[in-house]
Amino acid sequence: MQTGRIGDSAYTTPLYSQSEAARIIQAPTTSFGRWAQGHTFKQRQEGQWGRSAALLTGVRPGRGITVPFNALAEGFIIESFRRAGLPLARIRPAVEVLRNEIGLHNALLSEQLMTDGAEILYQNGEGDLVVVRNSQGVFKEVVSEYLKSITYRDGFVSVIQLPTFEVVDVVVDPLRNGGQPTIDRIGVRIEDVLSRVRAGEPLAEVADDFALEAHEVRSLILQAA
Repeated sequence: MQTGRIGDSAYTTPLYSQSEAARIIQAPTTSFGRWAQGHTFKQRQEGQWGRSAALLTGVRPGRGITVPFNALAEGFIIESFRRAGLPLARIRPAVEVLRNEIGLHNALLSEQLMTDGAEILYQNGEGDLVVVRNSQGVFKEVVSEYLKSITYRDGFVSVIQLPTFEVVDVVVDPLRNGGQPTIDRIGVRIEDVLSRVRAGEPLAEVADDFALEAHEVRSLILQAA
């Protein structure tokens, strides 16, 4: 049984629906669902149907609140891989390599993903997958840029700073506001600010009440849309 940070109930208890988790990490909802549950596909050679394994860990079956922070963080990392140019067909074997080489079921959450020469798969110029080491620089150059907003605790992801919010630092931390996107410096949920603007309150008054600048509130409105 896992103990420590990775097994902490704050990180393994469902906090989000799949659609909400996808929205937070700016990933397509249908893609997040496939990462969470796997999907059925037809095998080319055998002509038979198969099913891919889930890429995310700890997502409960059914509707409603089923996604824990750990799975949301894994989704964020997979989406980072995708934005770095790795198609899903190549991300899946990459995840398996990571899990096998690091020796952890939650390998995507491990700080070893960024350090200690953890092996990954990347797409070379000819479209093939090649196993490389961090020391060769490929991982750092291609993917690290997308993961620099992650904070680790006890070797695993603990906080994500959402890169889509450029003017105001917005974080997702299961120990703050139930894991809802939070303005880091004031500890207030984005939704608490936006709900007052939607209710018709003057933007300047809302900004003043939350010790924000008017342009910061405007940026939250645009980036959360």
